[in-house]
Amino acid sequence: MSTGTTTVTEKHGTDYRTLFDRDYLGHFDLQGREVTVLISKVIGGTLTAQGGKKSKKPVCYFDGKEKGLICNKTNSKTIAGMYGNFVEGWVGNRITLYASTTEVGGETVECIRVRNKVPA
Repeated sequence: MSTGTTTVTEKHGTDYRTLFDRDYLGHFDLQGREVTVLISKVIGGTLTAQGGKKSKKPVCYFDGKEKGLICNKTNSKTIAGMYGNFVEGWVGNRITLYASTTEVGGETVECIRVRNKVPA
């Protein structure tokens, strides 16, 4: 009885977190690489955190990619610094994503950041 196959896409195997149904990018989706993407649309997404707290954040979607990137204030300010405060001006422009860490509630957690440089 076959339960399906998994394609190994990184040098040490497939990160289990990439196999869950998820609507948004996680740091593990980058597989330790920097990835340059073209922004195809930006929407205001309403997100529900653990405990039921709702918040609205920009969500960037990219050409050829299914999942969007939830933009926290840091990433939003970085993109705005390159392409302006109006999200309509972000569309059609490229950004580079990379995995990093940040402090949340006194704990270090992994995250995605946007390079503060317009890709060549």
